[in-house]
Amino acid sequence: MSIPVFCPYIRRKDMDSVLNCLVTDSIGPGEYADRFIKSLKESLNFDFGFALRSPFTALCYAFEALGLKEGDTILVSALAPAYYARAAAEKGIGLAIADCAENSLQPDLECIKQAIAASAVKPSAYILFEPLGIIPDLSGFEETGLRIVEDITQGIKAYRGELKAGSIGGLAMLGLENRGIVTTGGGAVLFAKARREGMVLRNIAEEVPAELRMTDYNAALGWAQLRGLEMNLETRRTIYQAFGASIARTKHHLLAVEGEGEAGFWAFPVALESGVKDVCAYAKKKEIDTELAFEDSLAGKGLVPEGQCPRARSLALRSILFPLHERIGKAGVQKIERLLGTLP
Repeated sequence: MSIPVFCPYIRRKDMDSVLNCLVTDSIGPGEYADRFIKSLKESLNFDFGFALRSPFTALCYAFEALGLKEGDTILVSALAPAYYARAAAEKGIGLAIADCAENSLQPDLECIKQAIAASAVKPSAYILFEPLGIIPDLSGFEETGLRIVEDITQGIKAYRGELKAGSIGGLAMLGLENRGIVTTGGGAVLFAKARREGMVLRNIAEEVPAELRMTDYNAALGWAQLRGLEMNLETRRTIYQAFGASIARTKHHLLAVEGEGEAGFWAFPVALESGVKDVCAYAKKKEIDTELAFEDSLAGKGLVPEGQCPRARSLALRSILFPLHERIGKAGVQKIERLLGTLP
């Protein structure tokens, strides 16, 4: 049986919270959702947040919290998730798309300025997606005047220098879909770092209908996963280091944090110096699954205008993910180590 790239799970002992939720009179939004938010607040140190049924919905409410209206524009990276474009289109909001900097997964200040200059409408905010949990260098960013919504879906607990995931923007969101480091089986949390933005979210939260809030059933799963987060991240960190040593012996490159810090251990990402098809076929022969790292991004889905963002397009075409999760096991780790060290 092949080793999958993503394999969300909880231990049997953690199933109690989910089973207890199932036997209650109600599994809609309620006690478990409140408990989940409280635990997440303690973990990420934010002022206020609420849980929703999808990242798409969370992003739409982030637009509302920013006061964005039809005709406004937001800045995004070409490697941001493709659903950003659909959420913006639904609200009548335009996109200014920034390319990655040289040898980076993120736009630098120069890339951001170029995207702003090329936009017909000056952007009002930057939806900062952190691919693979890599926090960017934001030196000089304040001169743009853009407000930030930070998407930490792939990098909960990541950091760069003194910057921690969830601490950069006034607002932040954490997607909790099935591939997340923490998953509720579907959903997201929108939260505010400080009291001022927290008050805005509190007012919005009062008007969110139950049909858009995360159910207790999903929240119970997330709450159980949060309790094991630090242990799971330590396991992933150990595996990541072993895989990094293997890929360092090849011509290929690990997509890692630049400078001092630690990226999110979402998956093991490699930028290839040879054909993607050949490497994926080789891995499949060894019973190890792979996926394109940015297949679901704006660049990966062909949503970036022709001729724009060449560096992001290149990364989307040649970057792949290998498994990095708690279910791999010792034998699986050794198997993937051998594979990475012998990639064609």
